[in-house]
Amino acid sequence: MGPGRTPACTPTPGGKRRHRVLNRLMHLYRKGQPITVHHGKPWKPGRLIQMRGHVASFDGELVRMTRRFQSPGRPYDGLFATQRRGDHGTIELPRGGWVARRRYLRQSGSLIGELYNIQTPVQLLPGEVRYVDLEIDVAYLPHRPERVQVQDVAEMEEAVARGHIPGEVAEVAREVAEELARRLGAWDGESVLEWDVRPEPARLTPAVEDFLQRHAVESRSSLT
Repeated sequence: MGPGRTPACTPTPGGKRRHRVLNRLMHLYRKGQPITVHHGKPWKPGRLIQMRGHVASFDGELVRMTRRFQSPGRPYDGLFATQRRGDHGTIELPRGGWVARRRYLRQSGSLIGELYNIQTPVQLLPGEVRYVDLEIDVAYLPHRPERVQVQDVAEMEEAVARGHIPGEVAEVAREVAEELARRLGAWDGESVLEWDVRPEPARLTPAVEDFLQRHAVESRSSLT
């Protein structure tokens, strides 16, 4: 089990079948190639969010990408910090995961903070990654008195009120965020963190599954 994987997650294929799936996935990305993350908000059609970078590693289950920030002086959303020349970061995206990890670092390598996005299960596609953002996030802020914050709850509640996110989906997203916040609160900042939190299968009710299926990207292959 690799770093960040949660033992009691939704079951994944076992044995030979899992091996075959991973073999078919491995061609999706190669080290150094450009990659784009599509951060979907279909209820905000005028707001297209894409995060671009390069593949650092991919093991068939988790893709890790690097990126650089080019706007010194611009505030980082949710981090209580501004960009400086030389800032860079990583994004880690587990296949089928409800959480994506974004790390932000200074040129020296010192950690600015981490943002954990809560979203629909990550879909890995050739040269890109797609999911639908569920608005709520968890921030790890090592230099602030309140090191762990659950953020953007009001934005998620507004999306529920407007009918964009079903209440049952929001409840699951909130549970994922709260469990992740609990783990971050107990984290020493150095040891392996089990951050890939996923809902228990019993929480994936028909209403939740329907939302996930409606917002899933139709894969151009049979890999998933």
